[in-house]
Amino acid sequence: MPYSQVMQWNGQEMKALGCVMVPVFEDTHSNTLVSQRIPFTKALFCVNNLAYSHLMTQDQYHTKATIEYMEKYLEEFHCHIDVFS
Repeated sequence: MPYSQVMQWNGQEMKALGCVMVPVFEDTHSNTLVSQRIPFTKALFCVNNLAYSHLMTQDQYHTKATIEYMEKYLEEFHCHIDVFS
């Protein structure tokens, strides 16, 4: 299934995102032109925050602190999501 057609991600897919996408972004980032570094940095930041947020939602119990972390991760994700446009 093409990435653009995915409607919902399960836990295994999110683990794959963290295990595959993040290293790919990091490696690509180190081999980019200077003009491409900012978009790649923003993309890496988005992917990291999305993965962290999702992993935290998998916890059975949440405290005020964990909810604040999740909100921070999602806020940071949405601040830079325009890089994928």
